[in-house]
Amino acid sequence: MKKLQTVDSYYLSFNSYLIEPIEHGDKLYSRVYDKSGEVIVSRKPLYIIRKSCDLMGSKYNAAREFSKRFLGDSKHKLPVIIAYDYGVPLVFFPILSPTSSSNVWVGLHSIINIQSVNDQTKITLKDEREIILQLPQTSFNNQYVRATMLQKHASNKRLIIQNDLLL
Repeated sequence: MKKLQTVDSYYLSFNSYLIEPIEHGDKLYSRVYDKSGEVIVSRKPLYIIRKSCDLMGSKYNAAREFSKRFLGDSKHKLPVIIAYDYGVPLVFFPILSPTSSSNVWVGLHSIINIQSVNDQTKITLKDEREIILQLPQTSFNNQYVRATMLQKHASNKRLIIQNDLLL
């Protein structure tokens, strides 16, 4: 097994697929799956989410509020829009509470298949890699549906704004 590169920072894009926490000594790091493979980031997953929002001109809390306004205040595992690329929202969603040290963030755009395996969820990423997530498929599907609804809502809002500008 080859040793993965460790970096101090990483910003999400449509080339990013999934962020999972990994223990590194007494610290929590992230393993990021992306188009070019995998990389270890010496930061927690939520830090990567927050800093990616910052880089794209938003704030994580503003992205959460946008989700809350659409999906409802009672939701605590909210998907967030990191950025827009060519008018398409880059949506990542947590499988657990975003502050949980076990939480995995999944890029909505990266999933091509979802299966149940022994009360866990197996997802297939765009590059055919398969990842087993430690939660039942019904729970994963709920998060996936919320993220999909948020993406559609944001895309529709953006279209309305663009059409208003053309008038």
